[in-house]
Order: sequence, then structure tokens, then C-alpha cells
Amino acid sequence: MRCSILSALLLCACASAPIVNAPQSPDEAAIRHIVNDVYTIVSGDKGQARDWDRLRKHFVDGGAMHVSMQRGERVAAAKFDLEQFIAMASQNSQQEAFYESPLVTRIEAFAGVGYAWSSYQSQKSKDAEPFARGVNCFTLVKTKDGWRIATIAWSEESESAKLPPSMLPGAK
Repeated sequence: MRCSILSALLLCACASAPIVNAPQSPDEAAIRHIVNDVYTIVSGDKGQARDWDRLRKHFVDGGAMHVSMQRGERVAAAKFDLEQFIAMASQNSQQEAFYESPLVTRIEAFAGVGYAWSSYQSQKSKDAEPFARGVNCFTLVKTKDGWRIATIAWSEESESAKLPPSMLPGAK
């Protein structure tokens, strides 16, 4: 009898324990692919052409990008449509190399809507020390053609706004 009670308690404990490294759903995998592809598209050496048509295919019509930066008590925000962002990024890529890569990416999807909360680091070359870190928030919708980005909002880390520990590599 004692063994049965202990076995039952152990079984209940195991059943309620969180699943580590749970397999991704097909939706989560598709969203992760898009997020990682965006990082790849915007990254490259000085003067290297970026595949902006591939980026356009990841967005819904009317997709937008928003940036919000906190500097002390001051917050500055701006909105770009996709073509404005591409024009700005194209000009910047002619002047300097830029590499952005994810640190931690969390994804959730439900009934055709999804988001990815992705911390990142920015570098001037693939093996340079990061010059900036921040968080990108991707909002996505599932269309007849698959998952597409509706918005990307981001903010860069500053002295007054540091990345939370949960968004750093090795976070649990």
C-alpha cells in the first residue's frame, strides 16, 4: 500500500512538472524560421546587397516597423512603413557593415495570431564585440499564404533600460 501511494505521488509530480525542450508546433517552427530569416536578411558586410524582396514576402500588406528608445526619463518613438525601413537600411548598409543575431527568442501562437519576443545583439562584423543589444517584438498573422509579419517593434538597451535576465542567453 505504501509503495502504491508513493508511486501515485511520484506519477502526479512528474505529470505536473514542466516539459523541458518541448517540441515546437509547426506554427512555432514557421514563426521561428521567419524571425531568424529577418535577422539574416538585414545582416551583411558594408556594400553587400540585402535581399529586400525576401523581406517583403515576410510581411502582410501595410506591415510596419516601430522603434521606441528610452534614454533616461525621455522616450522617443518612430514608425516606418516597410519601404521607408528598406530605404534607411539600404543607405546604412552602403556606409557600414551590420550584423544582428538573436540571443533568446520566445514564440507563442494561437488561432492564426502569433508573436515572437526576441532579444538581439548588433555587431559591425560577424566576430566583433556587440555594440548594441535590444528586443524585437514580432507580431504575426497566419494568412492563406502562411505566417506573415504585421509589425516589428524594437527597443535598444540603454543605461536606463537593460535587458531583463530572462532575455539573456542561458536564461531559464
